[in-house]
Amino acid sequence: MTEKHAKQPVKKKKIRINYGKAARALALLILVLTIVFSYLPAAFGKGIMNYDRDLIRPSGELGSKAPGIRAETAIMYSLDLDMPVYEKNADKKMPPYSMTKILTGYLALENLDPDTVLTASENATRELKDGMELELDPGEKAKVIDLVYALMMMSANDGAIVLAEGVSGTEKDFVKLMNETVQEWGCENTHFVNTNGWENKNHYTTARDMAIITKNCLENEKLREISMTKEYVFPATNMSDDLEMENGLLKSTDNYKLITGGKTGTWSETECTVALEFEDSGLSAVIVLMGDTAKGRAKDPRTLAETAHDLTPGFVVTDSDKGVCKAWVRHGVKPTISLDVSGLRYAYPKNQKARGVKIKTEVDLLDAPIAKGDKVGKYYIYANDKQVGQGYLYAGEDVEKGWLPSYLFVSNKTTLLAGSAIVLVLLLGWVLNLRNRAAAKRRKSS
Repeated sequence: MTEKHAKQPVKKKKIRINYGKAARALALLILVLTIVFSYLPAAFGKGIMNYDRDLIRPSGELGSKAPGIRAETAIMYSLDLDMPVYEKNADKKMPPYSMTKILTGYLALENLDPDTVLTASENATRELKDGMELELDPGEKAKVIDLVYALMMMSANDGAIVLAEGVSGTEKDFVKLMNETVQEWGCENTHFVNTNGWENKNHYTTARDMAIITKNCLENEKLREISMTKEYVFPATNMSDDLEMENGLLKSTDNYKLITGGKTGTWSETECTVALEFEDSGLSAVIVLMGDTAKGRAKDPRTLAETAHDLTPGFVVTDSDKGVCKAWVRHGVKPTISLDVSGLRYAYPKNQKARGVKIKTEVDLLDAPIAKGDKVGKYYIYANDKQVGQGYLYAGEDVEKGWLPSYLFVSNKTTLLAGSAIVLVLLLGWVLNLRNRAAAKRRKSS
């Protein structure tokens, strides 16, 4: 091969980078990414962010700080856990007295139309010495609903018999229905011989059984409502004028505000009973007291209710001293705000596991400025798939208005950082471009 045909080396083409364009492109990318990563999470995560489930902590323990109760027998039965959390001689057979009427009222409402008119029989109007009565006469007529009010509020013994005969034809057959009903509910140590609780050695129950009876009877919402009615006027009948009545349960318990339903029983000042339900901050339970005094019956429910959260295994869901979650803020110096709650709330899931507690939150998209303590949303607590509590969410800090980019949830801090980065990139591109131009001039002149 001659020298003439020898291969000449290929001269590589030098790639020249336009640092100015590259810097502008990179600056634009920084700007876009800043907006995307700031705006999209807020736009698609409108409202609440991440309730802090670490705040859900165990609370309560069986047998903890067991209270002193005057009653001879007692029980506190958790409706949330479906189990007793406090007992005192809970299986001892005792006379229930007029607590019996809660079952009579329940069976009457379950089996009769409230507007049905019943007629008092000779049997129903027999006088019971020292017992509470409407003083009905044979042939006197009254509606079922009015008789149930009299039964639950003033403990009318004659009204109980009229209702019983209205359901079953005879008092004896109604008593049979009463016993069959409680046996179906699993009450093994209960036996009734009358409809009103008049003392009889064969008429008895236990605190445990009475808690089950109360729980089932108060599932009838009308009966619960009647048992909590403060005042009622029994309408005039074909033989009597109207009669004003007050609620014996509320009077006997000094109108204790936590009570949601129940019935008392009294034979004397030293032989008193009560069966009631109460609710307090996510906890619901039945309290039954038998063999109590009149004073004890007023105090013992409070004593048990005040220790209920200590005695019932569950969870504290909220704490007024801590932020529970965050929410997005538009046009603020920062894009999120910490939210607080006020007061304690409890939940008692049947599985006694924290995962059995659910929290739903409702928060609108917030706009700055926001002041600490502003009411900004609501929360709802669920246990056993039932709502057991709710409350308001409050701003845990001040958030002032931010700069223009904050309309897109870009905080002032992020704006400064992104802006600084863009300026540095553009400045670097400009410097590198100057160097390239200077180098190009030197090559041309040489």
